[in-house]
Amino acid sequence: MKTYKINFRLKGSAITPFQSDTIWGHFAWACFYIWGEKFGREFIKANKNGNPTLVTNAYPDGYIPVPLVEIKYIGDEDSQLFKEIKKRKIMKIENFRKIKDNLSWDSVFNILKTEVTDSARSGGISKFTVMRNKIDRLTFTTSGEGELFATDEVFYDPEFKMWFAVRTDFLNREQIEKILKHIELSGFGADSSIGRGRLEFISIEEDYEFPESDNANAFVSLSNFIPTQEDLNNSEDMWYSIFTKYPKVGGHFALSDPFKKPLVFMEAGSVFKVKQVKNFYGRVIENVHSNSEVVQYAYAFPLKVRLEG
Repeated sequence: MKTYKINFRLKGSAITPFQSDTIWGHFAWACFYIWGEKFGREFIKANKNGNPTLVTNAYPDGYIPVPLVEIKYIGDEDSQLFKEIKKRKIMKIENFRKIKDNLSWDSVFNILKTEVTDSARSGGISKFTVMRNKIDRLTFTTSGEGELFATDEVFYDPEFKMWFAVRTDFLNREQIEKILKHIELSGFGADSSIGRGRLEFISIEEDYEFPESDNANAFVSLSNFIPTQEDLNNSEDMWYSIFTKYPKVGGHFALSDPFKKPLVFMEAGSVFKVKQVKNFYGRVIENVHSNSEVVQYAYAFPLKVRLEG
C-alpha cells in the first residue's frame, strides 16, 4: 500500500473536526460523484473486504498525536510540569522518531519537557461561538421571533498548515488529486454550502515514510478507530481514551435522514501491544443507519513502535 501525505491550509473557518472517518467519507462520496455509482460501490466493498483505504486524522504541520502510554507519576518532578505534559495532545514528529524504539512514559515525558511551552498547540487556531438565526425551511426566512442558536467555529490563520495521510492501493495519485480538487470545490463538513470548511491543498508527498520501529511489538493509531474482536484477541495490553461519536451521513443522503447511530471510538494516540504486528486494525461498520447502504469508517492508521518492558 502506498502512503500519501497531504498538506493543506484553511481559507476561513470550519465547524467539523478533521477526523479520519469524516475525511474518508469525503473520499467515498467523491468516488461516487466523480466516477459514478459502480466505482463508488467498489470503493466501499474494498474497504469492507480487507483492502481498506486508511486515513489519519489531520494534525498541525510537523506534529502527530502523543502516544497514550501508561502514565506513571514521577515524584521528583515539578507537579505543574507533570500536569502540562499529561494534558498535551500532540508532539513533534522529529521527537517521536527519537522514542519509537523505546516507547514508555519515561521516554514520552522526557521528550515532551522541551515541548510544553510550544505554541503549536493553539498558535494559528482560534475558537469562537458564533450566533446565528434559525431559518424556516418552508419560507427560507427567519421566523420573526428572533430565534438564535450558537455554533462553535474554528478559525485558522491564513498560513497555518495541516496534514493528513492516506494509505491505499485502491486509489492512485491521479485519482487522489481529483478527489482533493472535488473537496476544494465542495468544501469540508458542516455548512460547506455557505463557505465553511474551505480548503486549499498545497502538496502531496508520495511514498511518504513515517518514523516506525523495525522491531515493533505495538502500534500507535493516527486515527480514531473501533477495534474488531480479532484485534482485541491479538492484543497483550492496551492504553487508550474513548469517546462517543454521533456521526452523520454526507452527500445527498443527508437530505432525508442525516443521523447515524452513536458509536464509541478509541481516540487517535491509543497504543496497543500486540502478539502479531499487522498492516491495519479496525473495520468498516455496517447497520449504522436507516439506509442499509450507509457504513461507518472505523479503521486504525497504525504506526509501528517498540514498547519497553
